[in-house]
Amino acid sequence: MLARKVIFALLTSLSLSAIADPLASALKALDDGQTKQAAQLLIPLANAGNSSAQVRLGSLYYLGHGVPEDEKQAVFYWKKAAGQGSADAMFHLGSAYLFGNQAARTVPDPDREAATWYFQAASAGHAEAQYHLGLLFLAGKGVIDSRTEAARWFRKAAAQGHNEARKALSIIESGK
Repeated sequence: MLARKVIFALLTSLSLSAIADPLASALKALDDGQTKQAAQLLIPLANAGNSSAQVRLGSLYYLGHGVPEDEKQAVFYWKKAAGQGSADAMFHLGSAYLFGNQAARTVPDPDREAATWYFQAASAGHAEAQYHLGLLFLAGKGVIDSRTEAARWFRKAAAQGHNEARKALSIIESGK
């Protein structure tokens, strides 16, 4: 009888924790590769304003995992999350404008738009955005062509352990 009570208590607490934290349930579904279930859990959270859910749901739409591939929906959710200060969302937006198909057609200068979003994410400390911004400065895409600025952003990313930024910085500093 005691064993039944213990099992019932455990099952009840597990069920309540799943109800209490639907984001954790969605993240677990993502980890388990159950993208359709994750999307179903993320949609109401994202629509209710949860920026973490918005970032992840945007990625699912961008890749077409668990939902139909839809770059416009991805950008929609990422912009909502970016508006709440999510550096990950800002980074994804930069990538969508630089590498995407639909997003790039919605602005006059997609490279500049990408640089703007990367700059916001990089300024918030996002290492991958710092690296990408450095690449844009190195290539003069959407920003001025400046090895000095490229090195500055690579240095910031490298300080956070970004290996590719370290390599790029060493190339710049060696004068090649």
